[in-house]
Amino acid sequence: MDRENEEVICDLQAQVYVLRVALQALARAHGDSKTLLASWREALEIASLGPVVPAYARRSEYLAERCEAFAEDWTAELADLAVPRHGTTN
Repeated sequence: MDRENEEVICDLQAQVYVLRVALQALARAHGDSKTLLASWREALEIASLGPVVPAYARRSEYLAERCEAFAEDWTAELADLAVPRHGTTN
């Protein structure tokens, strides 16, 4: 891989990492994880009604699959926050 492509990929990976950490922090600070999970599901449903990616990428099956996978991962993280662990409450 050439240096330029490697830098672009590293930049994108770093952005995704930082966004995930920020979302985790916001989710933990929210206080009502069940309401947050419901809001997330509603946002996903609204996003499915219209395009959320640039026009040049809308026909990319790979991009759609990756978006769905990341959304499922985040939904699972929110669900983990919403379900009380042994002896803890949210």
